[in-house]
Amino acid sequence: MQLRYGMNPHQSASVTPLGQWPFTVVCGSPSYINLLDALTAWQLVREASSTFGLPAAASFKHVSPAGAALADTVSAAYVRARDADPKSSYGDFVAVSHPVDAELADRLRRLVCDGIIAPGYDEGVVGVLAGKKRGNFLVLEADPTFEPADAEVREVYGLRLTQHRDHLPLTRSMLDPDLPETAARDLLLGMIVARYTQSNTVVMLKDAMAIGIGAGQQSRIDCTRLAGEKADLWWSARSTDPLTDVAMVSDGAIPFVDNIIEAHRHGVRYLAEPGGSLRSPDVAAACASLGITLSHTGTRLFRH
Repeated sequence: MQLRYGMNPHQSASVTPLGQWPFTVVCGSPSYINLLDALTAWQLVREASSTFGLPAAASFKHVSPAGAALADTVSAAYVRARDADPKSSYGDFVAVSHPVDAELADRLRRLVCDGIIAPGYDEGVVGVLAGKKRGNFLVLEADPTFEPADAEVREVYGLRLTQHRDHLPLTRSMLDPDLPETAARDLLLGMIVARYTQSNTVVMLKDAMAIGIGAGQQSRIDCTRLAGEKADLWWSARSTDPLTDVAMVSDGAIPFVDNIIEAHRHGVRYLAEPGGSLRSPDVAAACASLGITLSHTGTRLFRH
């Protein structure tokens, strides 16, 4: 399939399936980045919904989520995902785990976004979406039965890199057994979000919603600070009370205590990170002194 263009308009691009297609193009013409966003976002919402048995949604920009959330309905899940960071979600790519209904289609009709991937569309919904962006809104229908090959292949500057796909199960057993179930749910959701976010990544969550994502930073403290600032901004629009009971996930080991001090400033009470760094004992001591329950998952979740 010929794509509209590559990462930039001056680059031509195409896509070739390695077997069956994981999606069908229902409306519009995808670009290279559209497909990167769509396929990454679809994996996130599919895994989150399968894990929790609820509709899941993600708002993606530049191959990382601006927001992700669970809810009782697909429309509510997307509203929560987009509301986490509406500035970053401007012009997003939408992914939802369940078929798009009329309520969600009506919301999307009034928002600035580039496209959507979902496992189905209720009657009349595609017609509503097709009119967006002067008919250029991209609608993809995911095949929920599709499973990719175990090997992932990437070609970079004349080299072919191959690795096993990251499908390690992320489970409750990786977290402190004494955690409240709401905290365990948020940390587990944060681990799923981190798996599909450009590293380095820190995710802050509350009430089954990612309220702050610090992605793609070279320094982990910058990830923590960025996620915290976004979480504070989200909370300040809702309450004048201090932000509390926040769950935080780090995709890599936390290397310095400064991350814990910064996290505490933003109401973090529960933390999941791989552990195993030289200063992990210092990090654990800082968590204990600040009342943060720490779970060492033993699992790094880098994505590049």
